[in-house]
Amino acid sequence: MRISIIIPSFGQAEYLAESIESALAQTYACEIIVIDDGSTDGSLAIAKRYEPKVKVISQVNKGLASARNTGIMNATGEYILPLDADDILLENCVEEIVQKIDETGADVVGPSFSSFGQGQEVVMLLEKPTLQDFLVGNRLGYFSAIKKEALLECGGYSPKMVHGYEDLHLWFDLLTRGKTIVTIPKVLVLYRTKFRSMWKDAIKHHKELMEQIYKDFPSAFPHEA
Repeated sequence: MRISIIIPSFGQAEYLAESIESALAQTYACEIIVIDDGSTDGSLAIAKRYEPKVKVISQVNKGLASARNTGIMNATGEYILPLDADDILLENCVEEIVQKIDETGADVVGPSFSSFGQGQEVVMLLEKPTLQDFLVGNRLGYFSAIKKEALLECGGYSPKMVHGYEDLHLWFDLLTRGKTIVTIPKVLVLYRTKFRSMWKDAIKHHKELMEQIYKDFPSAFPHEA
């Protein structure tokens, strides 16, 4: 089974090499694609140092959803594993994900993770989160392996989620189409927490982002209708 790790990067020169090297160090060989989203800090040059082991694509700045979609369209894997340019995969991450895919045939496989940096916390995920679980909040890390066929069916990440929550929007899209999600009760990803981050910026737009999700998936939120 072929797994494609896609690494969108915008202004992450400080961390990008560590992220790429964690992908290259996987015990299960993967396709690795870095999408430079119009960086001006030299991170494109850092990515190019890893060619040809890593495929590097440069585009004008269009945002995270667009960069991930560019990666999806250029990937040859059966499953897509997004990895932000400042996070790290433990070396057995993909191998464990492939084992879980073989066992379950799930459309999405989410590894548990540990945060590091500003905050330190181990997050063990629910075993089989359902649509009802996501009504409470996001139950899955963005760094989950997703069947490419399922991503293409829903058009990838929504460009409407300009300020964030693009992964939560995707989970609702996949679940309302009947796709299946399973998780791995083992820490396989290191998630970097920083003073400034896209997640913290997204929180500031929580209300409008959730309103977009309510609008796009009304059947999941009958009380919001």
